[in-house]
Amino acid sequence: MKERYKQQTIIENMNVILCAIVEHYNADYSYYIEREDGELPTVYEWCKTGMPFQKEYLRGLSEREFPEWVLRETDDYDISIHKEVRSGVIGILAVVNVQQNWHDSSLLRMVLPYVSQSITMQKQQMQQEYLSYHDDLTGLLNRNSMLNYLETTDAESLESVGALCVDINGLKFFNKEFGREYGDEVVMRVGELLEEHFKGDMVYRLTGDEFLVISENISYDNFIKQMNAANDRLENISLDLTTMGYAWEKVDIELNNLINTAEEMMREEKQKFYKKDKTDHTPIIKDDLLEDIAQGNFIVCLQPKMHVDTEAVSSAEALVRYRHKDLGIMDPQRYLNLLERTRLSHHLDMYVFETVCRIIEHWIQKDMPVIPISVNISSDTLCREDTVEQMMRLVEKYKVPCEYLEIEVSENDDCMNQEVLAETSNRIRKANIRVVLDNFGTKNSSLSILSIMEFDGLKVDRTLVTNIVSNHRSQIVARAIISICKELGATVVATGVETQDQLNVLKELGCDYAQGFLFNKPVALDTFEVRYMQE
Repeated sequence: MKERYKQQTIIENMNVILCAIVEHYNADYSYYIEREDGELPTVYEWCKTGMPFQKEYLRGLSEREFPEWVLRETDDYDISIHKEVRSGVIGILAVVNVQQNWHDSSLLRMVLPYVSQSITMQKQQMQQEYLSYHDDLTGLLNRNSMLNYLETTDAESLESVGALCVDINGLKFFNKEFGREYGDEVVMRVGELLEEHFKGDMVYRLTGDEFLVISENISYDNFIKQMNAANDRLENISLDLTTMGYAWEKVDIELNNLINTAEEMMREEKQKFYKKDKTDHTPIIKDDLLEDIAQGNFIVCLQPKMHVDTEAVSSAEALVRYRHKDLGIMDPQRYLNLLERTRLSHHLDMYVFETVCRIIEHWIQKDMPVIPISVNISSDTLCREDTVEQMMRLVEKYKVPCEYLEIEVSENDDCMNQEVLAETSNRIRKANIRVVLDNFGTKNSSLSILSIMEFDGLKVDRTLVTNIVSNHRSQIVARAIISICKELGATVVATGVETQDQLNVLKELGCDYAQGFLFNKPVALDTFEVRYMQE
C-alpha cells in the first residue's frame, strides 16, 4: 500500500506541473520523457481537453521515428529542452503545438532540474523500500516480509492456512557445473511458477534455494490441488531439482508451527534426493533441448543488414529466441551459454541452419526477392568433423543456392585456436558458403587472424561502434580495419548501430553494411517479409 501511494504521488505531482505548462503556453500537450538506449521507458503526459493521449504511441516508436523535439532541443511551435539526468539517460521537458509564448523556453529550463531530480529521488526511495521487502533476483517477497507477516497477522481472524516449502535440490552442484547465471535462471523459473499457481497468495524466497508459500482461507482440497499443479509444472522443466513439504490447518492456527511442520516434511523428502546421484544434468538438458527443438520452442528471427550508402536491406542474420513451454518467450543467452558448456550447441546450430535453408527455399518457390542469410555457428559445431557434410546435405535437401548462405564464426571461443578456426572456415568456403568473421574488435580478437584465415566478410563489434562518433581513436581503428578488409577483398559490417550519427561516421569511413536497432531489432519471419521483401 505504501509503495502504491508513493507511485500515485509522482503521477499527481507531474500532472500539476505539466498542466501548468500547457496553460502557460496554451499548448496541446506537455511531456516529461526520459530517453535511454533509443527507447522511452518513462513518459508523463498532459493534454488539453479534447485532445487524444499520445503516450503509448510515443513509447511504441523506434528511434528513427521519434519527433524532432525528442531527438534534440527545439524552440518553435514545439519547445523542448534536454538534460542528462543519469548516465546514459536524457531527461526531456517539452510542450507541443504552442499557441503563445513562442521561442520562450525559460519556464521549461527553470522547471526541468526540479522535475528530473524529484523523480530520480522518489524512484530511488521507492526502490530502497521495495528491496527491503523483496528479493532482488526474483522480485518475490523476502524473509523480512515473512517476519513482518508473522508479527502483524492475527491468526484468529483466519479460517484456514496452507504453507508450502519448496527447495531446489543440489543448486550448488548445478551452479558449479553450468555456471551461476544458469543457476539464477533456475531460481527465477521456480519463483515464477510458484507465483503463477498461487496467484493472490504470498510467495517468499527465504534463502538462495528455499521458497515459502502462504495461502490464507483456502480449503484443503484446493490447496493440495494447487500444490500438485505447481509440482507438475516444475517437473515439466525437466530439471528434477525441487523438493516440497506442506502443512494445512483450520483449527487453533499457529503460523510458526505450521511453517515449521512444512519445513520438516521438506527436509525429510530432501534426504531422499541426496541418496540419489544427481550430479550429472547433461542427459536431462539434452533431452530438454531436443524436445524443445522438435516442438518448435526455438524461434528463428531475422535482423536486417543494410547498405550504408543506400540504407536498403542487403542481407539478414538469423537469431534465435527461446519460447519456454512453461514461461513463454525468454532471453536465450543463458540457455545458449549452457549449451556451449555442455557441448550440445551443434543440435541448435543445425536446427537454425536448416530453418534458414527452408526460408530461402520458400522465397524461391514463391518467386519473392531472395537475400543472403547468415547463421552463427558455435565452436562446438565447428570442431565436429561432419559439420560441413551436414550443411551440404541440408543444402541439397532444400535445393538452396549457396550464394544465399553465410556462416558467422568467432575467434572469441577459448577452446578454439586460430589454426583450427582457419582450417574449418576454409572447408566451409570450399563448399561455396561464405564465411564471415564475427565479433571483431572484442578483447579476445586479434589482428593476426586476418593473416591466417580466409574470409568473405568481417563484422566490427558493437564495442567499437558505440563511441565512434565522439572518439577519434575509434574512428582511426575502424578506418584501418575497413581498409585492411578492402585490401583482402572482404566486406565490412558494423554491428550495434543505434544512431544516425554513428551511421554517418561509418559512411565517411567507407563501411559497406550496418546492422543494429537504428534499422530494426530481430523480427519474426512474416514481419521481415512484409517490411523488407515486398518488391
